[in-house]
Amino acid sequence: MQSDFSISSIFKRFKWKISITFLLLVFENISKVLQPLVLGIAINDLIHKKNDGLWLFCILYGISFIIGVIRRYYDTRTYTFIYTKVASEIAKIQNEKEVSVSSIAARSSLIKELVDFFEYDVTHAFTSLIGVIGALIMLALFNWWIFGACLLTILLIFIIYALSNKNIYNFNIGLNDELEHRITVLETREQQGIVGHFKNISKWLVKLSDLETLNFGIIEIILFVLVIFALYISASATNTTAGGIFSIITYILEFSNGIFMLPIVFQQIIRLQEISLRLKSI
Repeated sequence: MQSDFSISSIFKRFKWKISITFLLLVFENISKVLQPLVLGIAINDLIHKKNDGLWLFCILYGISFIIGVIRRYYDTRTYTFIYTKVASEIAKIQNEKEVSVSSIAARSSLIKELVDFFEYDVTHAFTSLIGVIGALIMLALFNWWIFGACLLTILLIFIIYALSNKNIYNFNIGLNDELEHRITVLETREQQGIVGHFKNISKWLVKLSDLETLNFGIIEIILFVLVIFALYISASATNTTAGGIFSIITYILEFSNGIFMLPIVFQQIIRLQEISLRLKSI
């Protein structure tokens, strides 16, 4: 029976099912990346009393909507199947080894986080990554100075999270240690121990939140400066149309939203690496 329950092993086991969700996600987000460009064209067409761009935008939006509905319908069935399969296997292995009920319950909960990673975190990461890459390509076509500023932003955010990596991992070790002992602590029915347990959980959650808040604040300032810079450059450029300025600012906002989401997924990956190591010990 399967004994490796890491992120990579789950993907290898169910690679075709998961790959189909990724493929649908790619098609959905490519159509979304093109929307600001087409909407900018539609704005320019409407200024000149033409509707061609508007019709093109409606078609593109309809394609994105249909693919999005199909993907969400398929995702739910795929990931509930994977969770049921993997969680059942973990419970069986631990029952055969006569592992305590508290550990079985805790680790079954942890495996749900691994499956949710594919359903939610990878979805967000793919959406953000495609949005960032698409926005960079489009911004490079509009203005090289804005494109360069976006690359500098990526470098700064990478440095911020590289410096945070060790602390994020250590905080998650402390949090997961407490979560694994929850049922054992509750079974003692000792109020002092129960209160202490939840205080410890709160302590690790606060540490993770404080670090995330610090990173958020720094990144938010960097992205604000980027938006102001892009607005100034695009507005002062020669031969700029209203639709062109709209497209540039929309792509900058798309880039900002995407680049802000990627570090959050990065933090979740660090947490799941620690969970994967924990599950290898079952």
